[in-house]
Amino acid sequence: MKLEKKIELCDSLTPLETEIASYIVNNKDTIMKLKIQDLADILFISKSAIHRFVKKIGFNGFNDLKVSIAKESADLLENNSYINVNYPFQENDNPREIAFKLLEVYEKAVKDTFECVDLNQVKEVAQLIDTADMVDIYTHAHNSNIAENFKDKMLTIGRNVNCPNSFYNQRLTVLASNQNHVAIILSYSGKATFILPIVKKLYEKGVKVIQIGKAGSNYYSKYITYYLPISDSENNRDRMSQFYSHIAMQYIMDVLYACIYNERRKKNIKYIYDSIDYMDDRPTE
Repeated sequence: MKLEKKIELCDSLTPLETEIASYIVNNKDTIMKLKIQDLADILFISKSAIHRFVKKIGFNGFNDLKVSIAKESADLLENNSYINVNYPFQENDNPREIAFKLLEVYEKAVKDTFECVDLNQVKEVAQLIDTADMVDIYTHAHNSNIAENFKDKMLTIGRNVNCPNSFYNQRLTVLASNQNHVAIILSYSGKATFILPIVKKLYEKGVKVIQIGKAGSNYYSKYITYYLPISDSENNRDRMSQFYSHIAMQYIMDVLYACIYNERRKKNIKYIYDSIDYMDDRPTE
């Protein structure tokens, strides 16, 4: 995960640590030449303050931070190709060029999201969903397809998922929820207008809520139990389509399903095997 992303995802930085972060991000070349005492002298702070900061954002020490910055620089020099995820292909591109550029977008979406996600939280979320009596997914527009796909996957192992797809049904579902339900909110921007009234009411009813959206989109943290960030490289408005965010969202939902599947792997394998003859009634050769 890139340094800036590590800092962005750390929501417990003090004002002093924010100042340290700002200096490091804006002076990466200089940092590579400094010892920790040099940086402490420049910022008029103690070495221990720098140690606490680098630990908080996930490094073992100041040298570990410098190694990461050096690797980022090397990767940037090595990767001379640039793909604009908002406008990945041009007017004169032929089908082969379009296909290759979308391949690059998809690979980037998956890789960036893998680097964003907290895998310990993914495990906890999977266990929470696995033990719930009912899973309700709240979303709209194109993310509804991802919700329905997750529902189909869960049905193959005998687990029902509810995907209310209208304002009216969503609010009725909220009212019918209880503490045995788990709610999933899918919104790349985190700013969809349906979110706040839903999460507030779910919070009142004691329903645990999982939000999935781009890094930095958890605007209602008071009401959210778990927040799983995906990469934020796509612009919310200035884009050709949701190529990048769709793949990122689909990827994290597939990861969740796979982890849920593995919670009771033997049971799920048996369920699928026992269902084959009923679900596939095509004549056998």
